[in-house]
Amino acid sequence: MNIFAILLLNVFVTFYAPNLYAQNIIGWLENITLINQGQQLTIAAKIDSGADYSSIHAVDIEIFQKVNQDWIKFKTINDFEVEAPLYRYTQIKTKKVGFQDRPVVKLEVCIGDIRRVIEVNLVDREHFSRPMLVGREALSGFLIDPTKTDLLELQPCTNKPASESYSH
Repeated sequence: MNIFAILLLNVFVTFYAPNLYAQNIIGWLENITLINQGQQLTIAAKIDSGADYSSIHAVDIEIFQKVNQDWIKFKTINDFEVEAPLYRYTQIKTKKVGFQDRPVVKLEVCIGDIRRVIEVNLVDREHFSRPMLVGREALSGFLIDPTKTDLLELQPCTNKPASESYSH
C-alpha cells in the first residue's frame, strides 16, 4: 500500500504541481488597473469568487448614441470618466431590493500583469469599502489566497488583452 501512495504522489507532483505553480496567486483584496481610451486608473478591488460577474462604482451614468449603437458614459473614483459601448443589461440579486437591473459594459483591466477585457456591471458602490468587485468571470488563471491581501505588484499595463476587445 505504501508503494501505491508513493506512486500516486509522484504522479501528482509530475503532472499537477507544475500547473499549480504556473498560476497567479492573488489575495482577496487587490489593486488593479482600469484602462479606458488610453488612460489608466488604479482601483481598489475586492476579489470575490462567489460573485459571477464584476461590478464597478459608477455615478453620473448617461446612455447615448454613437455610430448607431448605445454607449454609456459614467464617472468612477477620482472623477475618472469612462465611455464604452453598452454590452447588455443584467439582473443582480441584492440583499435589500430583491433584483436590480444594471447596465453592463466590457472594460479592459490589468490584474497584476494579466490584461483582459471583462464584463462589468455599473452601480453606485459608495457605501462599500472597495469601489470594484472582481467576480469569477474575470478570474480564470488566478488562485485566490483568502488569507492575504495586496499580493500583486502594480505594473504599467502594456501587454495586449488576452481576450476579445471592443473598438472605440
